[in-house]
Amino acid sequence: MVRRQDSSLIKQKERNGSLFCKQTGPNITHMKPSLLEQTVERLYTTENTNCSETLIEACNEVYHLGLDEKARRMMAGFGSGLYTGNVCGALCGCTAALSCLLVEDRAHSCAPLRSAEVLLVRNFRRIVGETQCAKCQLLHRTPELRCLRTCLLAAQAMDETITELCQTGVLTLD
Repeated sequence: MVRRQDSSLIKQKERNGSLFCKQTGPNITHMKPSLLEQTVERLYTTENTNCSETLIEACNEVYHLGLDEKARRMMAGFGSGLYTGNVCGALCGCTAALSCLLVEDRAHSCAPLRSAEVLLVRNFRRIVGETQCAKCQLLHRTPELRCLRTCLLAAQAMDETITELCQTGVLTLD
């Protein structure tokens, strides 16, 4: 299980030009990035997508959501905390992807949606350190990487959420 206790413990490690680290307890352990993390990094650095676009596109690729380009365009306005510093766009992208995985018709007819979203937000807050964009930027944004660190941490939170939902039988991935 990935634990995130103090944002100052996140350190940059270059590995083939990539930034990846996961924290377990008080020590940082550098691990092989997940497929979602690799996809997030590729999209964010090569496609010039914002945080919410990156997460929905990466989840679309990794979890085979079947979304078209219109979904990415729809998520564009959620970047930078709705461009007001409010709820993190990376969290919005993860939320949209999780909804795509769980909801067959409407939110009100999807019993596990509420608890799954609570789990995602809990994991996001623990791993990223915050859910508000302005605060996430203070913790993780740099001029060179922009919000890549936040997006990579969001991918970790999404991975952990999906794993927990699969382990409890709420979600089955093909």
